[in-house]
Amino acid sequence: MTVAIAPLTAEHIPLAAQRYDRWFARARRPPSQRSWLADGPVRGEELLGKLIGVPGLEACRALDGDGGLTGHLAAVPVDLLPDDPAGLRNHPHSALIPHGGHALPGGRESEVLRALYARVSARLVAERRLVHYVDVPAGESAGLPWADLGFGRELVHGLMAVKARGRQPRGVEGLAIRRAGVGDLPQIGRMAAESSRRQRESAVFQPQPERALAALRMYYADALGDPRSAAWIASRRGEEIGMVLLVPATPDPVIPEFCVELAEAYVEPSARGEGISRILLATALAWAYDNGHRYMSARWYSASPLSAGHWPAVGFRPVAYRLSRTLDGRIGGPPGTY
Repeated sequence: MTVAIAPLTAEHIPLAAQRYDRWFARARRPPSQRSWLADGPVRGEELLGKLIGVPGLEACRALDGDGGLTGHLAAVPVDLLPDDPAGLRNHPHSALIPHGGHALPGGRESEVLRALYARVSARLVAERRLVHYVDVPAGESAGLPWADLGFGRELVHGLMAVKARGRQPRGVEGLAIRRAGVGDLPQIGRMAAESSRRQRESAVFQPQPERALAALRMYYADALGDPRSAAWIASRRGEEIGMVLLVPATPDPVIPEFCVELAEAYVEPSARGEGISRILLATALAWAYDNGHRYMSARWYSASPLSAGHWPAVGFRPVAYRLSRTLDGRIGGPPGTY
């Protein structure tokens, strides 16, 4: 069956939001998800309302046989400067389909998505945007239609319930934990940059431009002076060997209210395997609970040999994925060369 495609404009937002809310309610809670993982506010109309005003947005809608809106797709252009820390996790000339940016009808997900993506991706490629990202909830039904198009999991977005202090991890001999402040920016920045730099290695293989790493060293200056954020440094025998940093989390369809984000965590390679990360996390969780947070979020690369096993092991459960597709760079060459 042929799917009719038409532009998505502001007048279509109310109906598109209804379709999104309905689709997301089906897609975001897989049967295996633990009952304590609260749902974030969907707010389809709010999400779509913000998207429609983004300059350069590529958006279209799918129509049923009667001409009614049955699905939509909206891609936001991503353009980053060489010294933007966001470039450490994103291609500097790419496109993102964020939460709210797509909704599909039940029973025809792959068929409708193929038609929508064919239209939108043609425009993206014409702009030489060859890296495409999409945010999806962790349920299998949300990711399968994208897998049919060649998208794979790249980033995992996890969530953990923050509870009152329970059993604490075993101590590490000679380890000291202290709260970090504004004066600790050099140490926090150094470890954040070192953590990011290691994403160049197997099997993540993510470019980490030096200018963006240099900017990351200064990036958390405001957070270290913000009472809504908190950081701790672990040291032993006068050597600073680890840190953890929390910042406020913005509620969205996969992030509930009263949530704090684990923005950075690092332990020197020579000190790993001793339980230092667990002690830092336990310290952060205690602060989060005492400050009214009931959830903690974190993001990690699905291909990371360290993070992909560690964060689920300490209690984070996937609630969303960022999928990605990278098109062959020869596409823009002469016809017949790709």
